[in-house]
Amino acid sequence: MKLITNEQVNELVTTAEAVQAMRAAFAGAGSGAQQARVRTSAANGVMLSMMGAVLPDAGIAGAKVYTTIKGAFKFVITLFSSETGAPLATIEGDTMTGLRTAAATAVACDALARKEVGVLAVIGTGVQARSHIPALLQVRSFKEILIAGLSGQQELADEVTAAYGIPARVVSIDDAARQADVLVTVTRAATPLFDGALLKPGTFVAAVGASKATVRELDDTAISRAAALVVEWKPQAQIEAGDLVQCAPGTFDWDDVWELSQAFDGSMSYQRQPEDIVIYKAIGIGLEDIALAGLAYRKAAQWHGW
Repeated sequence: MKLITNEQVNELVTTAEAVQAMRAAFAGAGSGAQQARVRTSAANGVMLSMMGAVLPDAGIAGAKVYTTIKGAFKFVITLFSSETGAPLATIEGDTMTGLRTAAATAVACDALARKEVGVLAVIGTGVQARSHIPALLQVRSFKEILIAGLSGQQELADEVTAAYGIPARVVSIDDAARQADVLVTVTRAATPLFDGALLKPGTFVAAVGASKATVRELDDTAISRAAALVVEWKPQAQIEAGDLVQCAPGTFDWDDVWELSQAFDGSMSYQRQPEDIVIYKAIGIGLEDIALAGLAYRKAAQWHGW
């Protein structure tokens, strides 16, 4: 069994490859199986979590295990062959988690956002914000990128302009919500970031930051305005997606919520209209981690001749 470090993942896997791998994973989700996240907390505040998936089409199975200590995460993925059961690799998952989350959002954006968009707005300035911008640029061309958050906004805007040659500027959170064609929320907010009435018709919203039932980034107004609500995997979203589970009764119906894989397997009957607001609510699922771990392993095996 091999060890693949965060540094090696960064060297081996490009953003474009991560997006391609995520698209293939969701397209083939029906042939596999997923293990929902399990969280265990000790009295000293240390949390241990695990989630996983079996992906027969890729010949792999695995699980991501991680700790949460004082708000900081450390991830490890263990990968197995789904054909022999043999352990293939242990992969540090910190770099991987940023890549896979952004790649999944890019896949959702490509499937659900309008083709012609001008303004990308990102609320949040951390690791996920920095991962999401290049991933979304793989699937859409933007004329302007708006940055909103609590700190580090100008630094991120300057980085974006220098790295991608696209004008980026700092705006308020409300202006980000008001002006976006594609809006990504990647924060640690516990309560809604803005009034959902600010969203303009046609906006695609990716709510990514809140992954527990006790926190949310979007309010009931935003959710109620959505012509389509899409999650990664409904059984887990019904437990953990605070943006949805905290909604007042009648705001939406779970029977009307789609899974992202349905945008690829032909079972989604929803057809986007130009004025529709579409919301993708992400919490992170094992399918994403294992699909990207498989890509990293294949690239490493090719590189090192394993």
